[in-house]
Amino acid sequence: MLKVEWDQSNSLIDQGAELVKGKLFTKGQASNNLFQIGKGSKFNGSVEFLGANNRVLIGENCHFRGNIIVKGEGQTVAFGNHSTTVDVYILCQEGCNVTVGRSCMFSREIEIRTTDAHSVIDRATGKRINKARSITIGDHVWVGVGAIINKGAIVPSDSIVGAMSFVNGQFDEEGVVLAGSPAKIVKRGITWNRSRRDKFTPEQMDHWRD
Repeated sequence: MLKVEWDQSNSLIDQGAELVKGKLFTKGQASNNLFQIGKGSKFNGSVEFLGANNRVLIGENCHFRGNIIVKGEGQTVAFGNHSTTVDVYILCQEGCNVTVGRSCMFSREIEIRTTDAHSVIDRATGKRINKARSITIGDHVWVGVGAIINKGAIVPSDSIVGAMSFVNGQFDEEGVVLAGSPAKIVKRGITWNRSRRDKFTPEQMDHWRD
Protein backbone atom coordinates (compact mmCIF):
# COMPACT_ATOMS: atom_id res chain seq x y z
CA MET A 1 0.00 0.00 0.00
CA LEU A 2 1.27 3.48 -0.88
CA LYS A 3 0.65 6.38 1.49
CA VAL A 4 0.77 9.81 -0.16
CA GLU A 5 1.00 12.89 2.06
CA TRP A 6 1.25 15.99 -0.12
CA ASP A 7 -0.98 18.57 -1.77
CA GLN A 8 -2.16 18.57 -5.38
CA SER A 9 0.75 20.69 -6.60
CA ASN A 10 2.95 17.58 -6.35
CA SER A 11 2.56 14.65 -8.74
CA LEU A 12 2.77 10.88 -8.89
CA ILE A 13 3.01 9.31 -12.37
CA ASP A 14 2.67 5.53 -12.48
CA GLN A 15 3.49 4.23 -15.94
CA GLY A 16 2.45 0.67 -15.16
CA ALA A 17 4.48 -0.32 -12.11
CA GLU A 18 4.06 -3.81 -10.69
CA LEU A 19 4.25 -2.63 -7.07
CA VAL A 20 4.38 0.77 -5.35
CA LYS A 21 4.51 0.45 -1.58
CA GLY A 22 5.60 2.81 1.19
CA LYS A 23 5.26 6.55 1.61
CA LEU A 24 5.56 9.70 -0.51
CA PHE A 25 5.49 12.94 1.46
CA THR A 26 6.57 16.56 1.68
CA LYS A 27 7.66 18.88 4.46
CA GLY A 28 7.36 22.63 4.62
CA GLN A 29 6.61 24.64 1.48
CA ALA A 30 7.14 21.81 -1.01
CA SER A 31 5.48 22.17 -4.40
CA ASN A 32 5.64 21.01 -8.01
CA ASN A 33 7.63 17.89 -7.15
CA LEU A 34 7.33 14.69 -9.19
CA PHE A 35 7.67 11.00 -8.43
CA GLN A 36 7.54 8.85 -11.57
CA ILE A 37 7.87 5.08 -11.79
CA GLY A 38 8.17 3.04 -14.98
CA LYS A 39 6.44 0.00 -16.39
CA GLY A 40 7.04 -3.28 -14.59
CA SER A 41 8.95 -1.72 -11.69
CA LYS A 42 8.64 -2.36 -7.97
CA PHE A 43 9.12 0.33 -5.33
CA ASN A 44 9.14 -0.33 -1.59
CA GLY A 45 10.32 2.59 0.51
CA SER A 46 9.88 6.31 0.95
CA VAL A 47 10.45 9.56 -0.91
CA GLU A 48 10.58 12.86 0.99
CA PHE A 49 10.59 16.21 -0.78
CA LEU A 50 11.66 19.40 1.00
CA GLY A 51 11.57 22.08 -1.66
CA ALA A 52 10.16 22.68 -5.12
CA ASN A 53 10.50 21.51 -8.72
CA ASN A 54 12.34 18.31 -7.85
CA ARG A 55 12.03 14.93 -9.57
CA VAL A 56 12.52 11.30 -8.60
CA LEU A 57 12.45 9.09 -11.68
CA ILE A 58 12.44 5.30 -11.39
CA GLY A 59 12.89 3.58 -14.76
CA GLU A 60 11.30 0.46 -16.21
CA ASN A 61 11.65 -3.05 -14.75
CA CYS A 62 13.45 -1.79 -11.66
CA HIS A 63 13.27 -3.12 -8.13
CA PHE A 64 13.95 -0.25 -5.72
CA ARG A 65 13.96 -0.76 -1.96
CA GLY A 66 15.12 2.13 0.19
CA ASN A 67 14.65 5.77 1.10
CA ILE A 68 15.17 8.97 -0.89
CA ILE A 69 15.35 12.49 0.52
CA VAL A 70 15.45 15.49 -1.84
CA LYS A 71 16.08 18.89 -0.23
CA GLY A 72 16.24 22.04 -2.31
CA GLU A 73 14.98 23.10 -5.73
CA GLY A 74 15.28 21.83 -9.28
CA GLN A 75 17.08 18.59 -8.45
CA THR A 76 16.72 15.13 -9.99
CA VAL A 77 17.27 11.61 -8.71
CA ALA A 78 17.19 9.24 -11.70
CA PHE A 79 17.34 5.45 -11.42
CA GLY A 80 17.89 3.64 -14.72
CA ASN A 81 15.97 0.78 -16.32
CA HIS A 82 16.53 -2.77 -14.99
CA SER A 83 18.42 -1.55 -11.90
CA THR A 84 17.84 -3.05 -8.45
CA THR A 85 18.56 -2.35 -4.80
CA VAL A 86 18.28 -4.39 -1.61
CA ASP A 87 18.49 -1.34 0.65
CA VAL A 88 19.78 2.13 -0.25
CA TYR A 89 19.61 5.61 1.27
CA ILE A 90 19.88 8.56 -1.14
CA LEU A 91 20.31 12.15 0.06
CA CYS A 92 20.10 14.69 -2.77
CA GLN A 93 20.62 18.26 -1.62
CA GLU A 94 22.12 21.70 -2.34
CA GLY A 95 21.23 21.97 -6.02
CA CYS A 96 22.79 18.65 -7.02
CA ASN A 97 21.59 15.55 -8.87
CA VAL A 98 21.99 11.81 -8.45
CA THR A 99 22.08 9.76 -11.66
CA VAL A 100 22.15 5.96 -11.61
CA GLY A 101 22.45 4.14 -14.92
CA ARG A 102 20.67 1.06 -16.20
CA SER A 103 21.22 -2.57 -15.20
CA CYS A 104 22.86 -1.68 -11.88
CA MET A 105 22.75 -3.90 -8.79
CA PHE A 106 23.00 -2.39 -5.31
CA SER A 107 23.36 -4.51 -2.19
CA ARG A 108 22.21 -3.46 1.31
CA GLU A 109 23.12 -0.63 3.69
CA ILE A 110 24.36 1.60 0.87
CA GLU A 111 24.44 5.41 1.12
CA ILE A 112 24.54 7.86 -1.77
CA ARG A 113 24.99 11.48 -0.66
CA THR A 114 25.56 14.70 -2.61
CA THR A 115 26.39 16.52 0.63
CA ASP A 116 27.98 15.95 4.03
CA ALA A 117 24.96 17.85 5.43
CA HIS A 118 27.30 20.01 7.53
CA SER A 119 30.15 22.41 6.82
CA VAL A 120 33.89 21.86 7.06
CA ILE A 121 35.46 25.33 7.39
CA ASP A 122 38.95 26.60 6.68
CA ARG A 123 39.85 28.64 9.76
CA ALA A 124 42.22 30.92 7.89
CA THR A 125 39.61 32.08 5.39
CA GLY A 126 36.32 31.21 7.05
CA LYS A 127 35.26 29.49 3.83
CA ARG A 128 33.45 26.20 3.56
CA ILE A 129 35.63 23.58 1.84
CA ASN A 130 33.23 20.63 1.53
CA LYS A 131 30.77 21.92 -1.05
CA ALA A 132 28.03 19.62 -2.34
CA ARG A 133 28.41 18.04 -5.78
CA SER A 134 26.35 15.81 -8.05
CA ILE A 135 26.91 12.05 -8.29
CA THR A 136 26.93 9.93 -11.45
CA ILE A 137 26.89 6.14 -11.45
CA GLY A 138 27.21 4.52 -14.88
CA ASP A 139 25.45 1.53 -16.43
CA HIS A 140 25.94 -2.01 -15.12
CA VAL A 141 27.54 -1.11 -11.78
CA TRP A 142 27.49 -3.55 -8.87
CA VAL A 143 27.77 -1.83 -5.46
CA GLY A 144 28.67 -4.06 -2.52
CA VAL A 145 27.21 -4.06 0.97
CA GLY A 146 27.83 -1.01 3.15
CA ALA A 147 29.42 1.17 0.47
CA ILE A 148 29.16 4.96 0.56
CA ILE A 149 29.06 6.93 -2.68
CA ASN A 150 29.87 10.48 -1.66
CA LYS A 151 29.54 13.94 -3.19
CA GLY A 152 31.22 14.44 -6.56
CA ALA A 153 31.76 10.74 -7.22
CA ILE A 154 31.72 9.38 -10.76
CA VAL A 155 31.54 5.59 -10.97
CA PRO A 156 32.24 4.22 -14.46
CA SER A 157 30.03 1.75 -16.31
CA ASP A 158 30.62 -2.01 -16.10
CA SER A 159 32.38 -1.76 -12.75
CA ILE A 160 32.19 -3.08 -9.19
CA VAL A 161 32.34 -1.10 -5.94
CA GLY A 162 33.67 -3.29 -3.15
CA ALA A 163 31.86 -3.83 0.14
CA MET A 164 32.33 -1.10 2.76
CA SER A 165 34.13 1.16 0.28
CA PHE A 166 34.04 4.96 0.37
CA VAL A 167 33.90 6.44 -3.12
CA ASN A 168 34.52 10.17 -3.43
CA GLY A 169 36.68 10.30 -6.57
CA GLN A 170 35.94 10.56 -10.27
CA PHE A 171 36.80 7.52 -12.37
CA ASP A 172 36.42 7.05 -16.12
CA GLU A 173 38.02 3.66 -16.79
CA GLU A 174 35.38 0.97 -17.31
CA GLY A 175 35.73 -2.66 -16.28
CA VAL A 176 37.36 -2.02 -12.90
CA VAL A 177 36.91 -2.86 -9.22
CA LEU A 178 36.90 0.16 -6.91
CA ALA A 179 37.61 -0.64 -3.27
CA GLY A 180 38.93 0.89 -0.07
CA SER A 181 38.52 4.14 1.85
CA PRO A 182 38.94 6.26 -0.14
CA ALA A 183 38.23 3.90 -3.03
CA LYS A 184 40.84 3.33 -5.73
CA ILE A 185 41.15 0.93 -8.65
CA VAL A 186 42.28 -2.46 -7.32
CA LYS A 187 41.53 -4.63 -10.36
CA ARG A 188 41.11 -4.09 -14.09
CA GLY A 189 39.65 -6.03 -17.00
CA ILE A 190 36.55 -7.33 -15.23
CA THR A 191 32.81 -7.46 -15.72
CA TRP A 192 30.06 -9.11 -13.68
CA ASN A 193 26.83 -11.07 -14.09
CA ARG A 194 23.88 -11.78 -11.83
CA SER A 195 24.04 -15.52 -12.57
CA ARG A 196 26.69 -17.97 -11.35
CA ARG A 197 28.44 -20.34 -13.76
CA ASP A 198 31.98 -21.45 -14.48
CA LYS A 199 32.42 -19.59 -17.76
CA PHE A 200 30.65 -16.91 -19.79
CA THR A 201 30.62 -16.22 -23.51
CA PRO A 202 31.33 -12.70 -24.82
CA GLU A 203 27.61 -12.35 -25.55
CA GLN A 204 26.71 -13.31 -21.99
CA MET A 205 29.25 -10.87 -20.54
CA ASP A 206 27.86 -8.01 -22.64
CA HIS A 207 24.14 -8.83 -22.47
CA TRP A 208 23.46 -5.67 -20.46
CA ARG A 209 24.55 -3.49 -23.39
CA ASP A 210 21.49 -4.51 -25.48
